[in-house]
Amino acid sequence: MFFTHAVQNDHIPLPASLYTSPLARCLQTTSLVYSPLFSSHSTPFHPVIKERLRERLTDHTCDRRSSRAWIAANFPEYVFEEGFTEEDELWTGGRWETVEEHVARKQVVLEDIFGEDENMFVGLTVHSYAISAILRAVGLPEFRVSEGSCFALLVRGERVD
Repeated sequence: MFFTHAVQNDHIPLPASLYTSPLARCLQTTSLVYSPLFSSHSTPFHPVIKERLRERLTDHTCDRRSSRAWIAANFPEYVFEEGFTEEDELWTGGRWETVEEHVARKQVVLEDIFGEDENMFVGLTVHSYAISAILRAVGLPEFRVSEGSCFALLVRGERVD
């Protein structure tokens, strides 16, 4: 895998914190990519599940997350962010989130992560449209990342009052 090779051979630092979308595909990807790496470095593997990191909300059932109980049973090493509800309260199945709403949601979650996390290097596991929204939220040109890709983004954050 790209990231395993990069950490082991190119001395890319292992993320000090991991954040993931609550959708099952991202939870699985986080485990597949990071669990072996963290284990080989004797580093605890406890990704934080962030509700707002999830993909753009549409009327498709693939955008609906599983219950908190199901996630906890299937991913016991993961940590839920404060306020994570049992049932999915974001997905209604009745409307598509606008691009602007999606970007605003990503802005909020990025401010939350960078406002609370003191670590310099964090890993986010999200879907391709979420990456596009993050790019827009940080003021970079948006482009579509193909599914299954690893994308490195260096962001310098500054606190603004």
